[in-house]
Amino acid sequence: MIVSAFASGDKQALRPLLSRDVYESFARAIDQRRQAGETLDTNFVGINKAEIAAADLTGKRANITVRFTSEQISSRRDKSGDMIEGDPKKIREISDVWTFERDVSSRDPNWTLVATGNPT
Repeated sequence: MIVSAFASGDKQALRPLLSRDVYESFARAIDQRRQAGETLDTNFVGINKAEIAAADLTGKRANITVRFTSEQISSRRDKSGDMIEGDPKKIREISDVWTFERDVSSRDPNWTLVATGNPT
């Protein structure tokens, strides 16, 4: 959901899924893309691997860091429609590390993305 909403520039869909800091970072990137007249087309093929890298509980806040390896088709075009990056026909393997947080006392079962990074 997050990858697709970011690619389509759907800030409304992103808001409840991200912490304030992560949302602001994603929103800035979306706004910059729009101002430049660029488009991002991402097709999420699937997750090949998801490994828990870390987990901790501090008070009522649970954090879990997951190392994802996924397959995506992604391309970015400028305002003229010329390809800037990627290939709309090539599947790429993408590795990311995402950290999620949840208040374990909440009835809401959803986790919020609080940090993103590259695998080490």
